[in-house]
Amino acid sequence: MRRIKMSKIGDNSAPKKESKIKGFFKRVGGFLKRHKKLFIILVIVLCVYGYFRYNAKKAAEMLAEQANQPVTATVENMDLTQSVSVTGKLTANNTKTITSTIGSSGVTGVKVAQVNYEVGDYVEAGTVVVEFDSDDYNRKLAELNAQHNISDAQAVVNLDDLNKKINDTQKKIDETQKYLEDNKTIYDNVKALKDDFDKYGEEAYGDRYASEDAAIMKKYGMSLAMFIEDYEDKRDSISDLEFQITALQNQIELANMQQDYATNYSQVDELNDVYKSMDKTQVATPISGYIISMDVEEGNNYTQGNSVFTIADTSGFIVEATVNEYDIANIKEDLPVAVKFEATGDEEFTGKVSFVSVASTTTVSSGAAQAPQAAAGGSTGTGVAEYKVKITLDGTDDRLRVGMTAKASVILDKAADVLAVPYDCVQEAEDGSYFVTVIGKDGSKKDVPVTRGLESDYYVEISGEGIDAGTTVEAVVADGPSTDIMDYMYVE
Repeated sequence: MRRIKMSKIGDNSAPKKESKIKGFFKRVGGFLKRHKKLFIILVIVLCVYGYFRYNAKKAAEMLAEQANQPVTATVENMDLTQSVSVTGKLTANNTKTITSTIGSSGVTGVKVAQVNYEVGDYVEAGTVVVEFDSDDYNRKLAELNAQHNISDAQAVVNLDDLNKKINDTQKKIDETQKYLEDNKTIYDNVKALKDDFDKYGEEAYGDRYASEDAAIMKKYGMSLAMFIEDYEDKRDSISDLEFQITALQNQIELANMQQDYATNYSQVDELNDVYKSMDKTQVATPISGYIISMDVEEGNNYTQGNSVFTIADTSGFIVEATVNEYDIANIKEDLPVAVKFEATGDEEFTGKVSFVSVASTTTVSSGAAQAPQAAAGGSTGTGVAEYKVKITLDGTDDRLRVGMTAKASVILDKAADVLAVPYDCVQEAEDGSYFVTVIGKDGSKKDVPVTRGLESDYYVEISGEGIDAGTTVEAVVADGPSTDIMDYMYVE
């Protein structure tokens, strides 16, 4: 029988296992030695992770504890003010833009001769600020006087011509009347003869008619019938000539009236217009104040009606602002106002509402504010009307300048030294009454009825039994703070 030599297993396996472990750590050590920086970074990452993990756990525990604690406030004595905030621009108490009507007398392109002051200068009322050139007006006066002299001379010529026509016509009347008087007897005789001849015929009056006809022909160079016709025409022409004289006399009377009007009114008015315009060559300021704009330059031509300069009376200031339709109903004249300016920091200036518009001046679209809602399928907003208000400041200050932005609070009501709490501390019961939840020193809670008074932007006046300064009350928080630390971590 063949024998097989056996050895103890334990004697061989233990050294091999130990050798493998040593080899593993040796390889790890070699790896770490070769990657020393990577090992350090890995250790740092693990430490940071552990730190944030620990802090996150503590923060979650703290938030959970705070979430279970009520939000409280303390009843305090304070002065409350109910107000409406508005923003506007500072303007002067009185601002005048000065124009001129110079040039209205037919003189165009009047030149600016001299500008006596510049922007920023203070001038008293009545001071001449700008002067226009008067040479054009002197030339216009000379032209008008020459035109008037020509008109007067022409009027005289016209009157002389009319008078001559009257004299000539009257002479013709006189000559015609003399002819009629001198030949009246002959006319009467031959007229009667012709009438008999026409009535009884040639047998009775033929010889006599022929004899008289020959005599008339010899004396007047015309037949008897033509003499009668000519005589009657001359007699009838007297009326026409007299009518012509009457018409000419009326023309003379009208011409005299026109000349009188031209002399006493039209020409005088033209001259007066020029003289008045000459008075306007000096432009004075109607009020005292600072010149805030100069709109003409020396040597340039001025166009009637354009601005010459603007002056502001800064003995007082007015804030011009707008109020939206939701607040305008509460704004009344004489309400007190507190005003601040960027240039004066937190210093407040007092004033009062001096004007409230009864009609809207502008309409501001509220659609932009509701754009997200519209994008989500909601409706866009409609326009909000705005109304102009003016606030007159009490007194003046050298630091104030026209055009500054003003932030004003129109004070609607005031309450001094009253008990007040934040608005969120007052709750409404189902019956419409109000109450606050008072928290005792032991943490107990009790609802106490209160009466609400004046409300400001954040605080509300309250009064009720057991409500005193220092009383702790609970504030109503619609949504408590999250206890999930991830809600407070920023993720990009």
